[in-house]
Order: sequence, then C-alpha cells, then structure tokens
Amino acid sequence: MAIKLTAREFIGWFLAFAGLLAMGTILFAQVLWFTVPLIAGRGCVSGGPCGAMAMVLGTWLKPSLLLAAICVGIAGFYRRGLAVGSRFWALFPLALLLPNLPSLFLLGNIWGADLAPGLLFFPRWSIFELAPLLALGGLLCFQIEYLPGFAGSIARTRLYDSIPIGAIYIISCLWVGSDLLLSLSPHLGIPISEIETVRTLMHFPVSLADGVIFVGLPAHGQRPDIVISLGTLLNLIAFAVLVFALVADGSGRLRRAGALVFIEKTSDADASRNKPLFGPGRRHND
Repeated sequence: MAIKLTAREFIGWFLAFAGLLAMGTILFAQVLWFTVPLIAGRGCVSGGPCGAMAMVLGTWLKPSLLLAAICVGIAGFYRRGLAVGSRFWALFPLALLLPNLPSLFLLGNIWGADLAPGLLFFPRWSIFELAPLLALGGLLCFQIEYLPGFAGSIARTRLYDSIPIGAIYIISCLWVGSDLLLSLSPHLGIPISEIETVRTLMHFPVSLADGVIFVGLPAHGQRPDIVISLGTLLNLIAFAVLVFALVADGSGRLRRAGALVFIEKTSDADASRNKPLFGPGRRHND
C-alpha cells in the first residue's frame, strides 16, 4: 500500500523528478560531456571512438533518463495526491511525457537502430510545455491541505464558493496533456487527418515578437521571440486563479467545517440511538 507524502517529503521526490527531466532534455549535452570521459578514460577527446561512444551512449541514455523521470514523477505525484485527495494527478506527468518518447524502442533494439545524430536531440521540449507540470509540482510542495480555500481536493476548490476553479483547472490540464489520448486514436480507427485537426486546435500557438502579442504566428514570416500554446497559457492562468482561491478564499475551510459538524452530529445521534435501554448508568425512567 502506498504511503502518503507530506509536503516536505514530496520536495525530495519533486527535485529528483525535475533533475532527471533536466538531465534528459536541456542538460543532456552536459551529461554526455561528463559520462563519456568517465567511461572511456581521461584521454577521450572529441571524434574517433569517443564520438561513437557518445552517440551510442546518448541514444541509450536519453530515453532511460526520461523513463526514470516518468516513474519517479508518477510515484511522487500519486503518493502526494493521496494526502490531498487528488491521487489521479499521477496521470499528469504520464500524459505530458509519455507521448514524447518514441525513442523508447531503442532500449530493446539499440544495435539495430539508426544512430543518426538527430536521435540525440529528440524529444525537444519547450519550457512552456512543461510549465503546467512544474507549476503543479511546486504547488504540491506546500501544505495546501491546510490552506483556507482547500475543500478536500483540488477538484472541489471554488473561488468565493461559486466559481469551480478546481474543475476548470483540471479541464485545462486535460487540454495540455491531450497528446496521450490523441496518440492512442489511430488504434481506435480515427483518421490521422482528424487527429491533426484536433491537435492543432488544442495546441494553437500564441507568440510574442518585438513586444507585440500575436494569436498565432507573426505575419510575413517574422521570427517570434516566444511561442506558447493557447492551452498552456490558459492552464497557467487557471493555475494562478486556483492558487489565489486556495490562499485567499476561506470558503473551502467553511465547507470542511460544515462537513465535520454534520459528521459529529450524525455520530452523536447514532450513539444515543444505540445506547442500551437498560444498563449501568441508565435510569429506568429514561
């Protein structure tokens, strides 16, 4: 049986997850720079046998690091979710990371694979694609179960006891992590053209170029400074409102208190109903 994680215990799991993810993506070149000479010896230089070793090792090491990140992320988010009533958040790292791992087949057939240099740089993630996952992990590092707006789970969080911001946030997370569902669509008989249409809609870009925000890509082939998907942008906005509801809104605490009062009253009624008619300490004229 999985053991619940407190916020302090989850910090270690989250740092391990983020570290493995960073080593498999933006810091992968540094990982190879350190690992290849460590295996081949101090005389290893660029090119020659060391270059071939870097290619083979990198092709095997990248999917291994990302697979390890998925395993650590699922375990950490699930055990932390047990403590906050949101155990299904373990599916979030799976939904964001697993569709970007087609190179996993190399783990079973590394010597029969095409060791092209492009494989060393696949997949390429934008920090904005992973921002929702990292933001949620950062939130779970705090004791949200004791915040005034927390009503037992993230899904039941409401803003001013009326706007279901928790449900809205979950829908935005499903939007961002939709690739996991879309990747299974060909096996369900859905045409590829329809899948691409849905994916384009879900990941419609919002760009920034020369201080101007474009809904889509800039016109006339202008190179954007920042590109973020519309789903990710809406998810981060929903996350900010969720944090505000948890920290500044006390309606969740009132709902928790109301539930406790109801349980206490029900328990008292059950206890009085189950008292024996005759017994020690019970008067006969009761």
